[in-house]
Amino acid sequence: MIYISGEETKQFHTVQTAIALGKFDGIHLGHQMLIEGLLKEKQKGRKALVFTFGSSPNEVLHGGAKKNIYTTEEKVYYFSRFGIDILLECPFTKEFASLAPEAFVLDCLVRKLGVRSVYVGQDFHFGRGRQGNVALLEAMGQHYHFEVHALNKKTLHGKVISSTTIRDMLETHFHVANEMLGNPYFIYGPVVHGKHLGHTIGYPTINQVISKQKLLPVFGVYASRVEIDGVYYRGISNLGTKPTIEGNHQVGLETHILDYQDDLYGRDLRTELLYFIRPEERFSGVDALKKQIQTDIKLMLEQETV
Repeated sequence: MIYISGEETKQFHTVQTAIALGKFDGIHLGHQMLIEGLLKEKQKGRKALVFTFGSSPNEVLHGGAKKNIYTTEEKVYYFSRFGIDILLECPFTKEFASLAPEAFVLDCLVRKLGVRSVYVGQDFHFGRGRQGNVALLEAMGQHYHFEVHALNKKTLHGKVISSTTIRDMLETHFHVANEMLGNPYFIYGPVVHGKHLGHTIGYPTINQVISKQKLLPVFGVYASRVEIDGVYYRGISNLGTKPTIEGNHQVGLETHILDYQDDLYGRDLRTELLYFIRPEERFSGVDALKKQIQTDIKLMLEQETV
């Protein structure tokens, strides 16, 4: 997959593309409907292109940093796994926000990206003051010879699936957030050296640093699985700051992988959090921590047999 951040779009003006437009924070079940449409377009010889933004429009126009469910690196990884050909992460600036909707379609989609088909949500708006809508997009599609596919919102448990809903559910109902995401919430990144305490108590772990821009669920212990060379291994993960260990610790993910012993330092891995087991807590010492890890693993394995 080709990943582009910035204005390097001119190289695609001779390519026929099918484009999905949106922020794609979370790449949830609703987003995945758009992606499925793009993948079908590849059978027509078109390139599947996702057009998204490096920062949210609200963040730029109204201020206030907003953490993302998935970081840019995680999106690149995830979209490539889906089979997307091109991920274009356009910087959303005040200048870009001032573009008339017609200018965005003509300059960006038609002239630079060779659009032949567009996939959006039914409530999609674009251009200066959100003046552009699906009706305008369809009218311009007829004029510039591209198709428009506006898909209805997907619902689950009576709620519309949206990044906003998922952001709330990550903190209050983690299992519902995972259902709406369509795949377990994950953290993707390099394995780094920790204090190697896990080795001394018989439960070696991998440590992954988490971006400060990533939205996290509540700190605690989760049943997890880690993908290594295309194979999933069961694990148990602690998300948080390791309060039992002396010193101040950056927020990270520490995972004990069951049935795997090889060295993983420096490798980029995807760790999926399957379900919440208990909140993070401070123990009196490493012996109490070891006993709790044994209890957590036993509970997880019992859950799997139910």
